[in-house]
Amino acid sequence: MKVIGGRNLPAPGERFDRLQRTSHQLLGCGVGPKGVFRFKTFEEFNEWKMQTSLRRARPSS
Repeated sequence: MKVIGGRNLPAPGERFDRLQRTSHQLLGCGVGPKGVFRFKTFEEFNEWKMQTSLRRARPSS
């Protein structure tokens, strides 16, 4: 999309890729594990999300 008199922003896909690369450089890993995950309840998803974030937060030794 081109806006006359404004900035020409990169495509949304390009901005997302840049965000992913930046988060990988800062965190040392992606924002979340790769793949498709299905949960029966929102509570099950919340528990899984907490477990994965705790695993990433621990120092790897």
